[in-house]
Amino acid sequence: MPRALWLCLVGCLPVAAQVAPIPAPTELPGSPFAIKKSWTIGGSGEWDYLAIDPEAQRLYITHSHDVQVVDLDSGTVMRRMGGFREAHAIALDDTGAYGFISDEPAEAVDVFDRSSLKVEAAIQISCPPRSIAFEPHSGLLLAVCGSNIVSPGGAQPPGHRETGNATRTTHAPGGADAENFAGISHVIAIDTEQRTVIAEMAISGDARFAQADGAGAVYVTVGEAERFEFRDGATRRYRSPPRIAKFDGPAIVAEAQRVRAHLSRPDSESPVTMDWSEDDTRGSRANFMTLPLPSSCAGPQGLAVDAKDSRLFAACNDQQLLILNSTNGHVVSALTTGPGDDVVGYDPERQLIFSANGGGYGSLTIIQQDANTDAYAVIQNLATLARARTLAVDSSNGDVYLVTDYLGVDLTQRAPFGPIKTAPVAGSFQVLVVGR
Repeated sequence: MPRALWLCLVGCLPVAAQVAPIPAPTELPGSPFAIKKSWTIGGSGEWDYLAIDPEAQRLYITHSHDVQVVDLDSGTVMRRMGGFREAHAIALDDTGAYGFISDEPAEAVDVFDRSSLKVEAAIQISCPPRSIAFEPHSGLLLAVCGSNIVSPGGAQPPGHRETGNATRTTHAPGGADAENFAGISHVIAIDTEQRTVIAEMAISGDARFAQADGAGAVYVTVGEAERFEFRDGATRRYRSPPRIAKFDGPAIVAEAQRVRAHLSRPDSESPVTMDWSEDDTRGSRANFMTLPLPSSCAGPQGLAVDAKDSRLFAACNDQQLLILNSTNGHVVSALTTGPGDDVVGYDPERQLIFSANGGGYGSLTIIQQDANTDAYAVIQNLATLARARTLAVDSSNGDVYLVTDYLGVDLTQRAPFGPIKTAPVAGSFQVLVVGR
């Protein structure tokens, strides 16, 4: 018999990690959500965050060395922007003219024209960015470089889990000594008009996902992390608690201008350094403050913002979604989502919150918000596919988009003992379209 490669979808195998239970909803809506269609768009490699342009009806997908631009009317890839070392996140400006792509290994943020879908410039920064967010009131783009550094003890920051199926690099900003940066994250403020870095901000903890509220602020989830400080021949060990960092865009611009004027360098192109890493969990400043998270949310993941009602929706690493007051950090409600909860989306038109859960068989938790009573309830848990943990919400029509692929195994190469090795099935990368 000739040798043949047998591929079997992992979903049909009794793998314990893929059969985690999905919580039951409190009630089902009259018109429940369903997977309306799926578009197989191909491509290879790891993927990460998505972004949607409702007006142009385009979905942007960061997919390894490419950004796939999908036409939402036809479900086809209208263009592949390539040449990235590893694309991770997309942010769009408020003018409709430009977009931004974080290229983590290249330590750069690329600028592309949204009409031609061509990259125009690469803005070099001092650390590897992953999540990015555009703040319209100041014109700043904030790029987040997490504390993905191995500590002197060799341990990774606790509670870390990858987004999508992407991996993270492990080196200090600017190639510096990792021992001096373990447990410290950096947030880079970029002037998108001048395309220059105006400020480099250091905070303790593992900064992860950034989300702008459209009203001047950018919120960043910060996971618990250990920090080791070497001073006077002694080693001091600190543990940064989980929290949400709030950055004020216009205030950052004003502070950078003030510092430059004080140094008699108002026209300097050198970025201003703002180091809050030693005391950033206490008090607040004009341009920065923190909101505490409970210890049960040691590894916060995605974040969505309701600026109108001052609410934050944070995905935790324990199958919980926290609803917080964005002014004081008080927990308003905590709801159970599903295994592998990661990216959160918010539809302000329909007052719905979505949590993409890529663990187990995959699920999408749908939560109804009642802003009048400040009440929240899970109305549906929709089965999706394994590893569908990143999403984008089209508030123009209420549709939700997720991406994933199929995993296969070579049963002819299975060892007598040990785990089954899986690999993506070529050409299986797809977009799931969820709606009513």
